[in-house]
This record gives sequence, structure tokens and C-alpha cells, in this order.
Amino acid sequence: MDRRVLLRLLGVTAVGGVAGCATGDPDTGTTATPTKSPTAAGTASPTATTTPTETPTPTETEMTDTTTRQIDDGLVTVASDESVDATVERITAAVEESPLSLVTTIDHAANAASADLDLPPTKLLVFGNPAVGTPLMQASRTVAIDLPQKMLVWADGEGTKVAYNDPTYLADRHGIDGQTERLEQVRAVLDGLATEG
Repeated sequence: MDRRVLLRLLGVTAVGGVAGCATGDPDTGTTATPTKSPTAAGTASPTATTTPTETPTPTETEMTDTTTRQIDDGLVTVASDESVDATVERITAAVEESPLSLVTTIDHAANAASADLDLPPTKLLVFGNPAVGTPLMQASRTVAIDLPQKMLVWADGEGTKVAYNDPTYLADRHGIDGQTERLEQVRAVLDGLATEG
């Protein structure tokens, strides 16, 4: 992931923060107005799902040059060519090199094993930035239940999958208006992290 591209997209120059989501001027802890950009930190596509004013259809598949995104009830799912561990390492490194803060990584398979249960590799990364998430929470406090942003990486019979919540879906769910540009940038960053774009 190219840190300079991400910083330019997010309009920041430093790293720091932890709450909300990924974009705008995330890591600085400042409230600079996010600028619209086609890519972020290797973000493949600023519109991985639907346009910001649309509500995602219940099930939709979008083909791109390198990957297929499945949008189902607000969940965007893409395939990864790497193992779960390699994908998690790649996303973690990209987050750490960006104006985002990694809050935690939850290893659900390890937790299952601690209870003598079996679960294929399943890891959840939680990351964000208060400079970006806070304005969303100011618009609707209930969005705090979905923030910071989360990215799920798991293995199934078809390989490794990566999933995240579509920001437009979250805006619709929590009745957030007037944040279209911010939501577009959040989506672009999430898409870039998920697809190594």
C-alpha cells in the first residue's frame, strides 16, 4: 500500500487517532475537510458498491478488473488470493502505514479452540480514526455501535474472503445525512484495504 497515496486521499500528513472509521484526515486528530480522490492507500475503487445516495440492493455483484465484490444487506465481500494469515498481515501493515489506528485483532478460531471447539481461520480487524468517525456519530449517535470500522477475514471452501460494512448502508441504517463525500472516501479506503488495490 502506498502511504503517500493514502495520505493525499485523506488530506493528512501525520498519524494518530483511534475511533470511528477510515478517511478524510483520519490520523491527525484534526477536523480538516476530507477531499475527494479516486484512490486511497492502494484503494482500488472509490465506489466498491453503490453510489452514495443509493441504498444497496439486497444482493448485488460487481465485477472489476481484479476482483468481484458481493454486496448483500450492506456487507461488501471480496475474495483474497492469499491465506487468511497473509491477508490479515497485509491489511494490518496497510493500516499501520496509514492515518488509521488498529484498535485490535480478534482471532475467533483461537477463541473457539480455547472452548474445545473447531472453527476455520476467522479473524476480525478493528480500526479507525476519531477525526473521521466522530462527525458521523455527531450526526447520529447510534452509528457508534458500528464504529470503529471492522474488516473480517475468513477461510471457506472457496478460499479466503474479506468483508466489511458498506458505509452507505450504515448511513441509511442510522439515518445519517449530509456526509456523502466522507462516506465515499471511507468506502474507498475500505475497498483499498480489502483488495490490496
